[in-house]
Amino acid sequence: MWQTIHKGSASVEPAIRQFLPPCQMQCPINEDIQRTNVLISLLPDDLELAREGIIQIGDYLYEKNPLFTVCGYVCGLCELECNYQAKGGAIRRRLLKRFISDTYTYHLNQKEELNLVKQKENIAVVGGGPGGLMCAYDLSKRGYRVTIFEASDRLGGALWLIPRYRLPEKVLTSAIDNLIRIVGIDVKYNANVSEGKLTLEKLRNEGYKAVFIAKGTPAPRILTFGREKVEGQSLSGVMYGSTFLYEVSHGNIKPNYFVGKKVLVIGGGNVAFDVARSARRLGGETKIICLESEDKNSKDRIPADWEEIRGAWEEGIHILYSRGVSRIIGESERVKKIECPLCVSVFDETGFNPEFDLSDTITLEGDILIITVGQGPDKVSLQDDHLLDEKGALALDLLTLQSQNMEWIFIGGDLRKIGFMADAMKDGLTAAESIERYLRGMDIKEGRKREYEAQDIPQREYYQSEPEVLWIPPEKRMHFQLFERGFTLPEAIEEAKRCLTCGPCISCKACLSIEIQESLPAVEVNKDRCSGCGICVSVCNYESAQLRAVETKRVSTTDMFKCKSCGLCIVACPSNARKLIGDHMEKRIEAVYASL
Repeated sequence: MWQTIHKGSASVEPAIRQFLPPCQMQCPINEDIQRTNVLISLLPDDLELAREGIIQIGDYLYEKNPLFTVCGYVCGLCELECNYQAKGGAIRRRLLKRFISDTYTYHLNQKEELNLVKQKENIAVVGGGPGGLMCAYDLSKRGYRVTIFEASDRLGGALWLIPRYRLPEKVLTSAIDNLIRIVGIDVKYNANVSEGKLTLEKLRNEGYKAVFIAKGTPAPRILTFGREKVEGQSLSGVMYGSTFLYEVSHGNIKPNYFVGKKVLVIGGGNVAFDVARSARRLGGETKIICLESEDKNSKDRIPADWEEIRGAWEEGIHILYSRGVSRIIGESERVKKIECPLCVSVFDETGFNPEFDLSDTITLEGDILIITVGQGPDKVSLQDDHLLDEKGALALDLLTLQSQNMEWIFIGGDLRKIGFMADAMKDGLTAAESIERYLRGMDIKEGRKREYEAQDIPQREYYQSEPEVLWIPPEKRMHFQLFERGFTLPEAIEEAKRCLTCGPCISCKACLSIEIQESLPAVEVNKDRCSGCGICVSVCNYESAQLRAVETKRVSTTDMFKCKSCGLCIVACPSNARKLIGDHMEKRIEAVYASL
């Protein structure tokens, strides 16, 4: 599957290339999206007959991603790079995975614990969010004894801040509880490492040979205007987005709490929309004020997903674009109103650097002000733990996530860089691999750099349109139950069939997993027969058939890293120089290397 690239006759430092469908390249954990799409498309259309196949697909997904049932509700990163996006609309991969999740979540509770022999070292994972959970899961499967130290009373981290109308509680709790049970991870709750007597050095002294720190970003960012803090953030009625969502998820803010109140939400990201839509469901008359533009083509466009924006608009939330907040005005120690100047630009050549036109300023009244302009790490504890460099940034190797100050410490998740759930999960897997290499005395960087190349969209005359995603009407969804209907079995099968399977056969192998074929067929070229006419090149939809100069003539070759073994080139060849052969994978790959 891997190919070493050389330029000319001079050998260069080996780079590794793999052709993948672009959706898989976009996925931080490199999930086999094409393969499972193909398997879904082959399911029988009777639910009882399909159940076993659905569970088998779920088992395959679970092996690499024990949080896939959660991803099916909240993660659609792969859809952003779908080749179909500009044709008939991106394949609804998130809903396909949710379809599997809806059956597999019930199966999880009966899933047997893995019979793991844990004779390797003790490892501490600090933080039980998606990054910490993935690291603990992977290391446990490798035979390490892993303990998660969680500062709160439950695992999941920022996943608990996702509103229940997007992610049902039973799905989240099932995923987390069963992950811990199936691989046998020890968990210590209310254990805040770096506070009180529980320190990194104490963990070291207690026999933990390596520590992965993924504590998240608990500190909300204060609201600033220019370089100055906006006064009034201590007024009653002012709160921060993460705090608000935490209180909602814990049931501390009751239904109808905001009835009759005007709620102002500051920010333009997905968290701001989670806050605004939750406040709306609690009865508030809600407005969002953001620096960014409504123009999708602008460099200053609002960063929130379009589905979040559409949902907020349908639910009666008013969005004020291109406005900042210069003043918070209180009355009797409570927030009363805010002043919002026009934002003329958000970014310049240096990055984030908003500019305002103070002559165009409006005043908005509000009873509640919720600030959602980001979060940051607890830098005081990081400094105390000697994890920062002289500039105040995390001192770590970005490839391996190993601390540059203490080799037995690894850092990831939102603590390293605030991102999506799957980004933190990738860090967990990266840290697990690094810890294994570190403890086994291996080169921690060797073989970690890989070059991936996206496969282009196959040439088609007709592209099917994306299905309509059904939402409950706005007037009937002012609650915290799911507002989006999932796929039925027939709908899931039809949507999976729409997938163009852009990646090569060698990166999918779905047909092998369900024993349709014993091995992947390969295209063999008889160079003596080949006339070099190039007809095979013209008919190949995957740019696999190529012409190369060999001695005194041009001959046809096949790049098996792109080939789909469709046979078009074979039937088109006037010289009968091409044929499909069946063979074991190793022999075919050797043939590929020999032809380079």
